[in-house]
Amino acid sequence: MGTLALLFLFFSLLSGLALGQSAELLNQAKKEGEVILYTTMTVGDFEHFNKAAKEKYPFLSIRHVYLSSARQTARVMQEFRAGRVQADVLGNSPEPLLYLKQQGVLSAYKSPETVNLLKGAWDPEGYWSGMTTDLLVTGFNPRLISRSAAPKNYDEYLRPPFKGQLAVNRGVPYPLTGMVSLRGEEQGIAYFKKLSQQDLRLVEGYTHTVNLMAAGEYPLTAFMQVSKLDAMKRKDAPVDWLPSAPTLATISTVAIIKNPVHPAAAQLLIDFYLSAEGQRGLAAAGKIPLRHGVKSQSRDIDQLMESGNLHVILPEGGYDRYMKIYNEYLGAR
Repeated sequence: MGTLALLFLFFSLLSGLALGQSAELLNQAKKEGEVILYTTMTVGDFEHFNKAAKEKYPFLSIRHVYLSSARQTARVMQEFRAGRVQADVLGNSPEPLLYLKQQGVLSAYKSPETVNLLKGAWDPEGYWSGMTTDLLVTGFNPRLISRSAAPKNYDEYLRPPFKGQLAVNRGVPYPLTGMVSLRGEEQGIAYFKKLSQQDLRLVEGYTHTVNLMAAGEYPLTAFMQVSKLDAMKRKDAPVDWLPSAPTLATISTVAIIKNPVHPAAAQLLIDFYLSAEGQRGLAAAGKIPLRHGVKSQSRDIDQLMESGNLHVILPEGGYDRYMKIYNEYLGAR
């Protein structure tokens, strides 16, 4: 048998093995019939995703339990200490999932679909994987400030003309943790100290922040989710946005519980989250997919994603410490 024939046989056997494993996973998931998902995804958004999942896996019932990030983490830890976490899969931001990993709650599972995601959007050890992203940009009200006058990058937030003109979401420390991730601990904290002296307008939640800007309460939002801004812009609200270079990217992540009740269905759900079909279902809910080749609802956002000029904010521990620093600086102005 020639070399080419041997190579063909070798790769055919590998392919057959992969298909066999996939068939085994599907058969076991069919027997399990359901998977329990604790997630920060709202019921309305989940309906888009679940519709796509049902089209591919009609046998699988996804029991969706909506919980805020903090409530989910508290519930999981309470169940873990009681001896059994009821969920199979968790959807949350990476910081609480890192905490749960450190507590021994999660199981490692690296989906074969991760190779199709934005670089750096998964845990190298396999304990979590990104599924969607959002980009932190400058939002502005064009009725109050022109595009040419708006800050073009994060450093321009520190200029004197923007003192008292910028609003931030006070509920998440991304203006701090993002700059620490981008520039290192010392420079990141030094930057945020200067930013906190800009008489920031503190607002709770991204949606409320952009709504108040559209209403004319202030001209600018800093480190603002582009998905919220672009959705308002597409509705012809007085809202526009500008990226920085690089642009900070946050991610929403999924993970599997250690010793889940429905292990095959849990793996199947993770794989589907990251598949082209699952990513399109998330895009239908207004999310920004992390998978290469799957578009969002915005051409402008897709162009920014394709630029490659992004910096993904990854969890590195010390989230509680950074949140404390964040609140101290904001309260000390």
